Amino acid sequence: MNSAISFGSAHRPPRPAEPGAAPPRAPAGQGTARLLRRSLPFMGLALLADLSALVPPGPSHLLPFEVGTILLGFVCAANALPWGHLPRWAAVLPSCLYVVSASLIILSVGSLHTGMLPIFLVPVLWTALYQQRWQSAVVVSATILAIVGLSISERDPLALLLRSGGFWGASSIVLSVTTHGLRTRLGRALADQEELLRQADSLSEAAQLLTSLHQTDAVLSEACHLAAVMVSPPGLPGRGARYFRVDGDTARGEWEFDEAGAHATAEYALAEDPYLSEVVRTGRPLRGRYDPDLVGPTLRSHLFPSGTTHGAWIPIAPNSALHGVLSISTQGIEISDQLFARAVALGHIVELALANALTLENSAREATTDPLTGLTNRRGFEAGVATSRGRRGFAVLAIDVDDLKLVNDRLGHAVGDALLVGIANSTSRLIRRGDLVARTGGDEFAAFLPDPSPEGAIGLATRILDGLKKSEVGGVVPSVSVGIAFGSPESELGDVLNQADQAMYLAKRRGGQSFALAEPALASEVAG
Repeated sequence: MNSAISFGSAHRPPRPAEPGAAPPRAPAGQGTARLLRRSLPFMGLALLADLSALVPPGPSHLLPFEVGTILLGFVCAANALPWGHLPRWAAVLPSCLYVVSASLIILSVGSLHTGMLPIFLVPVLWTALYQQRWQSAVVVSATILAIVGLSISERDPLALLLRSGGFWGASSIVLSVTTHGLRTRLGRALADQEELLRQADSLSEAAQLLTSLHQTDAVLSEACHLAAVMVSPPGLPGRGARYFRVDGDTARGEWEFDEAGAHATAEYALAEDPYLSEVVRTGRPLRGRYDPDLVGPTLRSHLFPSGTTHGAWIPIAPNSALHGVLSISTQGIEISDQLFARAVALGHIVELALANALTLENSAREATTDPLTGLTNRRGFEAGVATSRGRRGFAVLAIDVDDLKLVNDRLGHAVGDALLVGIANSTSRLIRRGDLVARTGGDEFAAFLPDPSPEGAIGLATRILDGLKKSEVGGVVPSVSVGIAFGSPESELGDVLNQADQAMYLAKRRGGQSFALAEPALASEVAG
């Protein structure tokens, strides 16, 4: 089963643009509207600075004021340009043009020291908030050059020039660096938050998927798939996850997922894998780097030719009893704290899903299993026959214990129960693969044989009778009567079973410890 659930780097959403990286381009209309919304406060400050130059006594040099105002108009109008279709480097031009405009407006007033220098911080703040670091560096440099140029044009003393240029240059640099740093931290925090929310959604989807599976094999197969997806995106070498069962000193890989799909894996001595051994011993999750000197030769032959270097091992213990270990492997990639935490969370989900599947399977097994003999009961027998029928003929053996009530009355029900168990075990050992034997009543058993020959069915009845003659339970030699009936592909099981019952009663009337056929003509043919 394939799932659409993704973990970790498998399908990571785009991170918010950081100052050092080019931001993603939005559609033209959407980008222009957003740019206008962002730039309105800055355009308002620029226009306010321009109008402040008209406050009496007003500009002392009219031409620089007019040119500066025109350039400022161009800067404001630049918001309507289709920046999504222009080269990225062009985005810094309006800010540089603003620096030139501000320089001309200050120059028109006739003094660098009229309190208008803060208008140079507008483009610095703009680029720090919305553009990349290199663009901020260009604008800060242009601002420093403009302030120094204005100071030189007014023939300021060297000390005043250094003080003005140094203070405003340092202020611009601090403002730019600090804002970019805040953007970086905020972008990472938002990306981490989005990732956590996405992972929570993914784990929730995984829980819904896994708990919807009602077979343990399906749960474990899908768990390996999800764990592999958690490690790396599809196609990346080393993408893999395995589920191990531990039987004594042996570790057996029951399921594995890699690019080739899920399939059974090899087994090796548990002592060859110190990491798996540690998880089995402590019951706690573990992660680490494989050390070639610590693993055994069989495990080494599986791991290192494929380039596996790191792993994580998550114990799966439904109902607080260790069932197996989910192992995740990578090639040259250390398993991070975040990935390890997600793997542990997935392990808890697998535990819940596996506990649910085991409970359902046990309930289904108990509903179709005779608790005394361990054979299938009548319900399970009918379900098994329905699964095995197909377009074939079949035979049914009705087996009834002779004088069970007499054994119970004389020797007790414990001996009677032991007698039933002995008959069940003896019959189970004699049937072929694909045959089905069940306890269908208190002292009644039935066997279903798909596509048998008459000789084969009679031979089975004979072997059952001969085998029981050689056994003894509580001082009693088991005795049964067997009836045999045959059905065609179109026959109803109930009808054939009734015929076998009638034949069984015929054998019982003959004294028991014998078999009878529902079709006497066939019996004569076989006997002849």
